[in-house]
Amino acid sequence: MPAWIRLLTCASLLLITQVTLADWRLTSASKVGYVSIKNNSIAEQNYFSGVSGSLSKKGQLKISIDLSTVETQVEIRNQRMRDLFFEVTQYPMAVVTAELDMQELAQVESGAPLEIVKPFSLSLHGVEATAEAHLRIVSVAGRAWVSTVRPILISAADFGLEGGVAALQKIAGLEAIAAAVPVSVDLRFVKK
Repeated sequence: MPAWIRLLTCASLLLITQVTLADWRLTSASKVGYVSIKNNSIAEQNYFSGVSGSLSKKGQLKISIDLSTVETQVEIRNQRMRDLFFEVTQYPMAVVTAELDMQELAQVESGAPLEIVKPFSLSLHGVEATAEAHLRIVSVAGRAWVSTVRPILISAADFGLEGGVAALQKIAGLEAIAAAVPVSVDLRFVKK
């Protein structure tokens, strides 16, 4: 194939990709969940229902988690998590940011599933830290689903939350509360 045809084909694909790429917004069906472990043997599933965010056509991902929407299935525990652990009056939100490259976005937009390991930043309790997420992204008919392939381990110590763990342990009369939790995401996007 002559070089000019290859160049024209590549340029056409780039132009088509640029036209089809769109901004995405997170739907209210999105959830961020975690598993807490108390007394070294009792695991409890919890989640946040207040998750919002967007993915720009340039690949900039921003997810905001309203920490006051923590759901542990026990109202007094929800209140303790809000007041003693997250201190939502002072730190109401957790914010996740990451970047996808244009090739990754084009693959997602084409409908092909994508599995990636992506670095991200998490701002929580006035501290920002980085980690990696193993994600699966699938897009069909103007909707996209992003989910964790493996849980993301988040440590209380990385965000200055050890005092919150100790306060919860004391008020609940527990022998122990795990200071690191596995976090999973179920994010649902629609094109803007």
